[in-house]
Amino acid sequence: MISVASIQFRILFTIMVVTATSLSLFAETAMPEHPSFIRDGQYGYSATFQVALGDLDGDGDLDAVFANMHARSEIWVNGGNGRFTNSYKNIGSEAHGVGIGDLDGDGDLDLVLTPASDSEASRIYFNDGTGRFTLATHDLGDTSIAANSVELLDADNDGDLDISVYYFAGQRHSRLYLNDGAGIFAVADLRFPGIATWGDIDNDGDVDAVCLQHEQNGSGYRIFLNIGEPGFEESQHIDAPVFFSPGSGDLGDVDGDGDLDLVASGGPSLDSPLTVLLNDGTGTFSYEPLNSFSAHGGRIALGDFNGDGAADAYVGCIDYPKLIGLSDRAGSLIDSGLQLGSSDMAGMGALGDLDGDGDLDLFVAIYGQGGPNQVWLNTTE
Repeated sequence: MISVASIQFRILFTIMVVTATSLSLFAETAMPEHPSFIRDGQYGYSATFQVALGDLDGDGDLDAVFANMHARSEIWVNGGNGRFTNSYKNIGSEAHGVGIGDLDGDGDLDLVLTPASDSEASRIYFNDGTGRFTLATHDLGDTSIAANSVELLDADNDGDLDISVYYFAGQRHSRLYLNDGAGIFAVADLRFPGIATWGDIDNDGDVDAVCLQHEQNGSGYRIFLNIGEPGFEESQHIDAPVFFSPGSGDLGDVDGDGDLDLVASGGPSLDSPLTVLLNDGTGTFSYEPLNSFSAHGGRIALGDFNGDGAADAYVGCIDYPKLIGLSDRAGSLIDSGLQLGSSDMAGMGALGDLDGDGDLDLFVAIYGQGGPNQVWLNTTE
């Protein structure tokens, strides 16, 4: 015979289990903490296509390089607090893209700039360790191919940085230039369709490529895994919306499971949902349309703004305020409601700890109408 006390205990135990389960589910699906940003500075007055960050003078903070489209490119030095001063060590002429990394193996950061003019080659500048740069006697030899964006990566896994350049003439492809270890580059017999975005997507220790494909070459995204030598093998072709523009896609761990996913602009209209390709850890992606967070074209940069271990998204929109999408750690981005600034022409956003407080800030390139470029400091508690 079951007693009244036993029944009451079972009911209470059931309520406790259900409540605990509900709390657990709530914890897993809780809204992410919203970060906050303040605009803390504006720098430069030229149309800047890209800002890149790196410690150029070896003092422990992040300096900035502006790739300017209608004026000489510039170096801005960080005072350690996220405030920048023009060093007046202007580099080269008009530029589309800039890459920062140690190209000659001497321990400091050098520069690669891709030109804004079709009649110039992509240029290399060597650092003397103090942030003073000398134009190399050699360039990439790509004078007539209309270079655009650039990334630095170790494609052949030999310990030095190689160069990937996207070209927007002809078939709109990306090429690799392999480093001999001393900062002299030779073009590899490899071409990637569209804009190549680089990262170790299959967790085997080398860099792979996710290509945003232009409609001339077909639709969607093509995945190339690094098989050494160097060599790459196409492993997957995903039919999903592509907004084809440099900076319109980036790799990061959106769902917090330890591998690199891809977030990209899905189209140029205001109601175009962002595209998310979720990685299963082996470099195989699934397409997840984000109907809850749309943006007007634009540039994507991924980073953890609120410190929860998953990548959030900066979206530099075209003719609309810049947006922040927050990861829900389940593979989706949630509109934070933040709108950074007005409807200026936002270029690529560079992420880094600009003021030394341990969180990710934003340095946003402004182009079209021209500068100034904008620093947004993360003030999340």
